[in-house]
Formats: sequence, C-alpha cells, structure tokens
Amino acid sequence: MELGVKGIIYLDMISKGGEWGGPTTRGIHSGNAAWVDSPVWRLLWALTSMKTPNGKIAVKDFYENVSPPNPEEEELLRKLEKTFNEETIREELDVLRFSEGLHGIELLKRYLYSPTINIDGIIAGYVGPGTKTVLPHMAKAKVDIRLVPHMKTDEILEKFRNHLKKHGFADIEVDVHDCYPWSHVSMREEVVQAMLRTYRRHGFEPEIWPRIGGSAPFYLFNQPPLSLPYIMGGLGHGSRAHSPNEYITVEGIRDNEKSIATFLHEYAYGKAK
Repeated sequence: MELGVKGIIYLDMISKGGEWGGPTTRGIHSGNAAWVDSPVWRLLWALTSMKTPNGKIAVKDFYENVSPPNPEEEELLRKLEKTFNEETIREELDVLRFSEGLHGIELLKRYLYSPTINIDGIIAGYVGPGTKTVLPHMAKAKVDIRLVPHMKTDEILEKFRNHLKKHGFADIEVDVHDCYPWSHVSMREEVVQAMLRTYRRHGFEPEIWPRIGGSAPFYLFNQPPLSLPYIMGGLGHGSRAHSPNEYITVEGIRDNEKSIATFLHEYAYGKAK
C-alpha cells in the first residue's frame, strides 16, 4: 500500500555533428576518427559530467529543495523496516547488492527520498551483426529524472540545461517527452483508511510505503482544481515491472477484483458515516 509517487522528467539528449565538429549528415568511415570528432563521445562526456563515480548528481543545486521524511513518514519507515525484506527485493530485481552496500532504514530512505538521473538507453551508430567501421553523425540518450518533495520540474529542467551549457555542451539538444511533479497523500485521509480496512477484511496487514520509486501523474488528483486525496493498493500478485516477462497471475486478477469491490464499499460506507 503506497502513499505517493516521485515526479518525473523524461527526455532525449541528442548529440549531432555541427560547428563543434563531427559528421553533419551521415555516418562516415571510422578511419576519419583521427581528424573528425565524434558525436557519440561528446554525448558520453556530457552524460558522465552529470554524475560522480560515488553516485552523487553533479548538476549544480540539484538537491536544493530535497526534503527529508516528515514525522508521519518517519513513523511509517520505522514500521516498514521491521517487515521489509532486502533479500526478497534483490531476488525480484536480479541484483547482488544495493548501492554503497546500504541496508535497513538508510536503504529505504535512499530509495524513497533520493532524486535520480537514469540513462534508459543509448542509440548510436551500427549495432548489427559482424563489423562496420563507422563514425556516426548522431547519438541519442533517453534519460529519466525522478523528483522527490519538494523539487519543481521547471527548476530542475533549467538546472539540467544550465549544466550542459556550463560544461560546454550547449549544442546537445534536450527534447522533453514527459514532465510532471511528485505527489503524496497522508495516512489520515479517509480514502487511505478505507484501503487499510480493505486489506484487513481480506485477512492481510499491508506494508505501508510512504511512496514508490516510480512515477505516475497522480498530482492531477490531489492538486487544484480537484484537490482530491487518492490511494494505491489492492490485492493480487504480479512482478517484473518494465522488464521482460512482466506478469500478473490469473488468481491475482481475481483477488484484485474482490479487493477493489471491497474498497469501494468501505469508502462509500466511511463517507456515508
């Protein structure tokens, strides 16, 4: 059961040959790499300028408005630490260790309260079978930035672009696809309590997470003009989100349908009282 999401900015960074150097209209023979610069290397240098080897984001003032957990969230974290199973999460994610060897509540805080800049993919040149010696004229990186309270999307985009200019990469295009803020709801809201009662009616005591590491445009509900609280939850079983073989079980769908029906009853009854 989750009480919020991070915000997100999803963008493309595009490096093309131009006045700075590099081929301008097509890939050329890689023998020319001795006297022609590469848009691929340029993109890689721009990307690596944004993060230090120890994992810190190097964009100036990137962490300026990052807020720590509030008292309600601190209490939730202490309860979550008792039931959170690191080994299960590692198995689900197919990873051998977490960053910096973190454990316990410090690991949870890193996941829930840290903004990120992630490279989703890099596209450049020839990647087919065999060999083709080419110096590409363009390289693209798909990047997502996750935002936590109280970071603002417009401010982060400005800092991102300023970083590129400051480090000599003003020619790299930034094409924004998705852009929306973080969102959060309090445990005190009736809609949250209705979901909590739903779990218990079905015989479960849920883990309550202050938010998830992912994003969704839930701000549309709890910011004006609607200003309505919301909740994420329900029974069911699925896994491997955004990975090969993402799934939900048939029995999990049945359980989810039952829990949503229960939730609607609980919420309607609670509001009626």
